[in-house]
Amino acid sequence: MGMTTLESAADEAALHDTAMRAAELWRNRDITGYASALVRSLGAGSATDWGLGGGGRTSRRAPISLAGGIPDAATQPKEALLDAMRRALDTPDDAPLVYGGARGYEPLREEVARYFGRDQSPTPGADHFVLTNGAAGAIDLVCAALIEPGDVVISEVPTFTGSVRTMRGHQAEIVGIHMDDQGIRLDDLDAAVARLRREGRTVKFIYTIPTFQNPTGLDMSLARRSDLVRFAAERGILILEDAAYAELYFGNQRPPSLSAIAGGHGVITAGTFSKVIATGLRVGWVQASPELIAAMLPARFDMGNSPVLHRMLHQFMVGGDFAVHVDQMRALYRRKAETLAGALREHGAAYLDFATPGGGFFLWLRLRDSLTGREVQAAAFEEGVIFPPGDAFYPDRDPGPDGECVRLAYSWTSEAELREGAKRLIEACQRVADSRQAG
Repeated sequence: MGMTTLESAADEAALHDTAMRAAELWRNRDITGYASALVRSLGAGSATDWGLGGGGRTSRRAPISLAGGIPDAATQPKEALLDAMRRALDTPDDAPLVYGGARGYEPLREEVARYFGRDQSPTPGADHFVLTNGAAGAIDLVCAALIEPGDVVISEVPTFTGSVRTMRGHQAEIVGIHMDDQGIRLDDLDAAVARLRREGRTVKFIYTIPTFQNPTGLDMSLARRSDLVRFAAERGILILEDAAYAELYFGNQRPPSLSAIAGGHGVITAGTFSKVIATGLRVGWVQASPELIAAMLPARFDMGNSPVLHRMLHQFMVGGDFAVHVDQMRALYRRKAETLAGALREHGAAYLDFATPGGGFFLWLRLRDSLTGREVQAAAFEEGVIFPPGDAFYPDRDPGPDGECVRLAYSWTSEAELREGAKRLIEACQRVADSRQAG
């Protein structure tokens, strides 16, 4: 029988010598060389990729963050979630504390289907859903299941950089298609698909955030949604619909999902609780036809997500707390969007063009007077307001005909700080414009 404890001072000394020798040998080796070439090319991702607020430079004042698309912390329903967790754990056996399986907790999948699929006819069932580690995990699963090295993903641009990073991590090439005020431009999309197919390339899917898009806040028009679904179906190209912000509409009715327009055919939808409750939950889902869901499961190797969280969220939904919470969030974010837009219009008409969004977390500002996003961002950091420049949301960092922009997130920050942040942003624009004239 082998020893399980140190039996003498000699044993301890021998182990110490082994550790010292190992440290000496490894100290002279380049550990980063063990990483794959693909991983080395990607890097760890920026704060924007990870959905965080960012920061960095020294500010003259306490910084106000308009950077991360994160739900308002003060309104996160912690007590209601604790009550739901107590109910979830109040079971006669240990079922909540075992592995959850490849698809996730079925009662939660059924409730997600009922609530988030309410605009679809017939309403999808639990077999149309698999639970994931947030929408990011949903997109990662789709990519793992569908993409082969060298495949092409077509994405509207600008777009969420974290999704682009995921697709590139699965060795896809990203082809960006610019948008107009209705959504992704179908004439450019048609030309790109035709060119790629002439070159013998495989277009695996079209990635879009049709509802309150990140970063622009744009809501794709109904006609463009219908045309996009028809376009993709005629050419046999799947659509990956990122619906992270779809529940945060400010009007009376949620815009129809692409999945609903397509009758569930040829559209894969990624959804999440992160934007409507809290990003720290890390529970999302893939919705697709049962055949596509079954085809994706072999690409999963993470032993599933937390069944404890799944049961808690199920209790939170069936008890009615979730619907009440989302209604409150819609009203809150509408006020915040109007507050920020009003403050910018009051002070910044000379420097900015924008439209107040109809939902979601983001305000997209087009800069006037030859201002650049990077210059304004740098000056704004010094004034004490943080946000990303627009070119960060383009796969090649080139906005092209879209011009210079910045993205502001109003979800996390208080209304008072939104007014102050707008004032500081305009001061930054003024500084950059003045320095141009002085130069």
